[in-house]
Order: sequence, then structure tokens, then C-alpha cells
Amino acid sequence: SMVLLGHKNGFPVFDVDWTRNGRTLLSAGGDGTVRLWDTQAVGPYGKLSNVMQQKSGPIGNTSKHAGGATATSLNTVMVPGDKPEPMVEIGGAALAVYQGHAPSTPVWSVSSAPCGYYFASAGSDYTARIWATDRCTPIRILSGHISPSVNCVAWHPNCNYVVTASDDKTCRMWDVQTGRCVRLLSGSTRGLNLVRVSPSGRYLAGAGYDNVVRMWDLGNGRMVNEFRASSPHDSSAFCDGLIQSMAFSTCGAALAVAGEDCAMRIWDVRGAGSHLSNPDYFAATRGPTATSSISDGFARVVTPSQLERLPANEQFRPGTRVPSRVFKTNGVSVLDVKYTKRNLLLAVGNYFA
Repeated sequence: SMVLLGHKNGFPVFDVDWTRNGRTLLSAGGDGTVRLWDTQAVGPYGKLSNVMQQKSGPIGNTSKHAGGATATSLNTVMVPGDKPEPMVEIGGAALAVYQGHAPSTPVWSVSSAPCGYYFASAGSDYTARIWATDRCTPIRILSGHISPSVNCVAWHPNCNYVVTASDDKTCRMWDVQTGRCVRLLSGSTRGLNLVRVSPSGRYLAGAGYDNVVRMWDLGNGRMVNEFRASSPHDSSAFCDGLIQSMAFSTCGAALAVAGEDCAMRIWDVRGAGSHLSNPDYFAATRGPTATSSISDGFARVVTPSQLERLPANEQFRPGTRVPSRVFKTNGVSVLDVKYTKRNLLLAVGNYFA
């Protein structure tokens, strides 16, 4: 393992993101900076991380070997349990420090562009900013949110847009070339703390402090769906804590949501845009032959009697779905989730022994 030290004054690191090359890492901290790290080098001068030092050896002799531990020979005195130690320096593998957000304000989120070279950050100074890795000052300032806390930033798959979520109850989509807001996505009753774009680039999902995940169509800016754990009258809803993580599957068919309620919920989001929570779609399909997308993601024709047997949250607000899968943890809140390229879902939580 490697410890990267560099953020100042003991402030926490709020977000990290890998760059496209899989070697360098971006971190956003409470000290108001974004830092770029090389995970295969250590020290301020980039010494190789596989340089090892063998503490024990022939009496009176300490041997070093570049590229690994010293080979064992017949005259080597080995101490049981003794292991080679990496020559890690305190400074960490810091390559660059990016300062541009307002002084003494935290940077909440950082996201690397899928194409590489560019990245975006969001902070508690009303703005998000776009950077290039070879410049220490921002190249675009995205200003328009009316709440100081811009909580999350994410890239559109085509790299021409970034999206942000804020405490002002809106998500916004920004044109990278001009820095202008091109979509204002409203409808949340409380502030939004997470935002993700589907792999197709058509839909955006935002999680709010009201523990509801809303989905918007980026083509027209209209909210087309809401995902709730269950009916507001059901005790199994997101009521025990904040939604802390959210991720689309690589294929775009599933949306995983987890948080402080010690559970992971997965929704099938295929066909989520043509759903009864879309007012136009609801008005056109409501009736004896109403079409309802249930949790399997496909449209079905249902009779009035079948409509009465829909899940509780479908009856509360037609079009909202129950999750297709729910995984409970052993009393551990989930801090982050991530899908791999093979659609394997990884999760990390805070476990206290």
C-alpha cells in the first residue's frame, strides 16, 4: 500500500478519481486544492516505488536492491518475521497542486474527463471549475448555482459537457467550450448531493437530501422518473441516513444506490424514460390499458385490477419503482460504489472492529 501525504492543515480528502491512464490520481481536499499524484513513484523527486531496503542481512551489513528485496544467500542471517521495507518518503508522490477555488473553502468533488487531460472540480464557492493537467489555474469557471455548496461534478460521456449538483435543489449541465449552462434540471424538493450520467449519455440521475433519486432526460431537461426505496409509509425506505453513493452499470441497465441505511439497492432502469412519472406519458397511457413499467424494466399492459396489485410505491405515485435487488450489510453504512467494466459491483463501507 501507499500513503499519499500533501493536503495541508489536517483537512480531510473528500473525493478522489483515477485519470484515464490508470496511474495518476486526483484528490479534492478541505484545504481548497486539487492534487495530482503518481501512484507508481514516491517522494518529491519521483523515486521508484519498488525500491526496497532489507534491514537484516550479514552481520554489520545492510544491503539494498533496486526492483525488489535482496536475494537470500547461504551466509545471510534472517530474522523471523523480518520483511523488506519500501523506502517511502514523507512528501508522497505529488506531481501538481491546483489552486483556484475561493481561499479557505473545501473542494467537495473532482472528476477526470473520460478522454484524459482535463478534469473538473466542484467546491463550496458557488462554482465548478474545469482544469487541464498541465496548467495550475482553471481554464473554465462554471458559475450559476445560487447556493454556495456545489456538491458533485461528473462528465458527460462525450466529454463536451459536465454536470453538477448543488444545495440549490438543481442539477445543471454545462458546455465545456463556452462555460455556459445549457440545461437547468429542477424538480427536487431538497438539495442534491450526488449526480451521475448514464453510459448512453441520455439520462442523468441525481440523489437528494430527501432520499429520492430522480432521473432527467438531458435531451429536453424534463424529469422522467423517480426512484424511492418504497412508499413513504413503509419503514424500509431511505429514512435512516443520507444516500452517499450511486453508480450506473457499465451496460447502463442498472442503477445502484447505497448510503447510511446499511443497504444497497439496485434498480433496473431500462426504459426509464418512457415511464408513468413522465406527465405526458402518464396522460397518454392512463386508463384500462395503462402501461406501467414494473421492476423488470419492460412495458406491460395491465388491467385496472392488476393496477391495484402494483407495488405500494407504484400506487403512491405511478411510475416510481421498487428496486429489483436489495442487499443488506451487517450494520455497515456504504460510502461508495463502483461498477467494473465487467459489470461487477464493488462497494466500500466504514467497518469498525
